[in-house]
Amino acid sequence: MADFEELNFSYLGLLSNAHHDGTTQQIDDAAQNFETENATYIRKSMAVHQARLAEDEAWKKSQVDPVVKQLQAADKREDNYISAFHYIVQAHATLPDDEPTKAQALAAKQVFKDFDFSINDSYGAESDKIIQMGQNLQPMQEYLTQIGAWQWYVKAAQSAQNVRSLLGERAKTKGETVKGELKAARRQTDLAVADLYKTINAMMDLMPSDGLTALYTQLKGFERYAKQYYLSKGKAEDDPEPEPEPEGDVTPVKPE
Repeated sequence: MADFEELNFSYLGLLSNAHHDGTTQQIDDAAQNFETENATYIRKSMAVHQARLAEDEAWKKSQVDPVVKQLQAADKREDNYISAFHYIVQAHATLPDDEPTKAQALAAKQVFKDFDFSINDSYGAESDKIIQMGQNLQPMQEYLTQIGAWQWYVKAAQSAQNVRSLLGERAKTKGETVKGELKAARRQTDLAVADLYKTINAMMDLMPSDGLTALYTQLKGFERYAKQYYLSKGKAEDDPEPEPEPEGDVTPVKPE
């Protein structure tokens, strides 16, 4: 039997609506990108995807309030800044191979791929990814400053923080909706993730592979990040009654 720490989904129930939205979209993206012929995995990963779509729809319906226009404007600024940053990096990545800085440009471009970044991601997912990408881009700051790209990443990260703040305001103004359709949709997403994680844990134990290990590592990373940065101060404000853990078995411009 393989020696590993099993994937745990229970922390999802403690996340705020915005952080739940962003984290579960990252889980969905990672699950969909994993290639396998395992029919059980394919079925359960599709269930996660369908639950995510339903949660997104419930989120949109329940969050119509005056903050929405501010949020849309902040998201547009965020999109513009990160697109400008990516445009500059992409331009340098297409330079001839003998240009000494091309390798650094390719490394910066790879960060977008590593985070499966798209400006068509949900508000929460996009802002989360932009902020998290900073950890990978920081070592390249001097180079990115020289080519005129870093200033746009800084502005994109600032805009992402503003989006996160507005998401928090929107959640507070619609606190009661979490007890209705949105809460039910969140619950279904959590159940689908729990079911998928059972299969991944079993596959890790019985048939580990490099690809599966990479997926497991990615999912564990989402869990650790959420616990460290989203839950370190306690329960989420806009979800005061997190659901208990289920028992038993449960049945755009995108970088090239």
